[in-house]
Amino acid sequence: MKASDRFQVENATCRYDGQVCQVSNLSLGGFFVATPRPPMAGQFFELELTLASREPFTLLGKVTWVNDPRAPRSPQLPQGFGFKITRIGLAEKVAIVDLLRRSAPVDGRAADGRPAD
Repeated sequence: MKASDRFQVENATCRYDGQVCQVSNLSLGGFFVATPRPPMAGQFFELELTLASREPFTLLGKVTWVNDPRAPRSPQLPQGFGFKITRIGLAEKVAIVDLLRRSAPVDGRAADGRPAD
């Protein structure tokens, strides 16, 4: 499984800006966070990720792109942002791999949910 292989997962959320947000297009390299208040591209920060039946865990990453509803880069996705994982623990990486192996792949997108160029 490559870091750029993306999957549509059920029951994946993250805590961003005090809110629980839906996660989609999950991969080992990153994911998309649906939120009405996305941060600016280029920002680094920690997110708490929750996967189905596992305790939440923290990872560090960077905002790689923002889906603005006035000029969406990816019209099929809601307002939100692509998050590239830059630091993750081994146990957490194994949990993501386990979940992805049981999920349906998503075609045509980069690891953070960005439309393929």
